[in-house]
Amino acid sequence: MIKSNYLRGLCVAVAMFFVAFGAQAQRFETSLYFNGVLPVRQFNDQVNLVDVFDNFTPINRTDIAKGASAGLGATGRFGMWFDVGYGQLLPYIEASFLWNATKTKYRDIYDDNTKNDSLRATPVAPNYFNVPLLLGLKYRYEITPIIKPFLELSIGYDAMFVSSNGYRHNENTTNMWYSYKPTGAMAWSVGAGTYFGDNVSLGVYFVNFGSQRIEYTKRSDRPDADNYTVEKRKLGELGLRIGFHF
Repeated sequence: MIKSNYLRGLCVAVAMFFVAFGAQAQRFETSLYFNGVLPVRQFNDQVNLVDVFDNFTPINRTDIAKGASAGLGATGRFGMWFDVGYGQLLPYIEASFLWNATKTKYRDIYDDNTKNDSLRATPVAPNYFNVPLLLGLKYRYEITPIIKPFLELSIGYDAMFVSSNGYRHNENTTNMWYSYKPTGAMAWSVGAGTYFGDNVSLGVYFVNFGSQRIEYTKRSDRPDADNYTVEKRKLGELGLRIGFHF
């Protein structure tokens, strides 16, 4: 219910935002960005994962949403430019899809355990997906017709998804399967860069995914071994963004 109310409020804010600026709009801009991202905050913390063939324990609730690798993503944005006298201001709304895998050194431990005959199963490392929906303002100043630096700031909501990890039992091997359900959180982003003409831009940015509450379930062969709890994570990413504007 809280998540639903938050999204409903964001939609209302978006509508009011564009109504307020629409009468002054000089032109519309639709943008497509390609992002390379680096995890920061707890997203980049050390994971305590030990490679022990006969007692392999996958990433569990203590280490979930830590040790994420560099990732990729795409962003779609729609906004309206208007002239403020000393440059241009762009109110915009954007939706992003960002993906991070588990760091290679931890994935290697999972891969090593595929050779462990006693597991008789293939361990799977978790993947992380973030889908922030943001409302923001960008200010652009024209130094030359080619070089146009910009600053931007946005705020909104991040929906996070974490894939299950571990291994499902095969024959007489114990099932060790972890499932996660983040609840989502308020997010914000800040960025800077430059346009090259009107159709291409390059920028760096930081996105704060907020404080995510991650619901956690462990499943095994024994019904009494199932358990449930919630972990909190403060997550963020640094990014390099190439944009194409139409």
